[in-house]
Amino acid sequence: MRFIAASIQMKIRSFSRDENLKNALKMADKAAECKAKLIVYPEYFLTECPSKNKSLDELKKIAEPIPDGPTIKEFCKKAKEIEAYIVVGTILEIENDKIYNTSTLVNPKGEVIGKQRKTHPENHPSKHEVGLGITPSNDLHVFDTELGKIGILIDVDANVPEIPRVYALKGAEIICWPLNWSVRWAYLVPAIASTYAYVTQCYFIASNRAGLREEQIGPYPLYYMGPSVIANPEGEIIGYASGFYQCMALAEIDKELLKKIREYNKNTYPLWRRPKVFEDVIK
Repeated sequence: MRFIAASIQMKIRSFSRDENLKNALKMADKAAECKAKLIVYPEYFLTECPSKNKSLDELKKIAEPIPDGPTIKEFCKKAKEIEAYIVVGTILEIENDKIYNTSTLVNPKGEVIGKQRKTHPENHPSKHEVGLGITPSNDLHVFDTELGKIGILIDVDANVPEIPRVYALKGAEIICWPLNWSVRWAYLVPAIASTYAYVTQCYFIASNRAGLREEQIGPYPLYYMGPSVIANPEGEIIGYASGFYQCMALAEIDKELLKKIREYNKNTYPLWRRPKVFEDVIK
């Protein structure tokens, strides 16, 4: 089985959810024109990252229930229209008066398959999640789809190498990484994607943002230049989008190649996994 995946690198307006939503839906249409069957958006692609300038009450006003909120309903409608799976970046989710940073997977029938919440919220002034009371998740999910088994890694959850490894152990074949990293960290994105694709033997799809952040945080403006990349299970970057421009990375996902690589590694590296050696990791 082969299909096209699209990693959307979009500009994000800091103060206009509606403009961001229109833009995101247009990008889905463009990806569909390229025959994409899996589309991935960045972290906080509709409402900007929650900064130290915000309050918890402000976040609660823009947070939505999932799957019944307006954002997910829009993307369910779009997924059905273009007959594609969509990883709906991340949005602020509210449940039982708690706020989460959540990514949602929607299928081509316009149905929500499931959601993944960020497990390691951060506390930088430009993304002040812990300080604003965003709740970390303790759960990691792998979703079974017609395209394969999909795991979702959210932003700095990628700083914790155990998470993609857990996804691989749970059977993931594709790992999607919605992120929101400034130009300061842009050089790391392809390195992380390539490394995790190789060590997990998965396709790895990273979706980052582009452009200038309109909200001022500190004395200097924040710039974003992606990159957004797609790596195959051998760690090769096969799709790449970069620069300060809105664009997308496209690549073919080949399930037969994935199968061959895993079979080769199983025979060539029979001691690939020796849990006794790294018991200290789980202490």
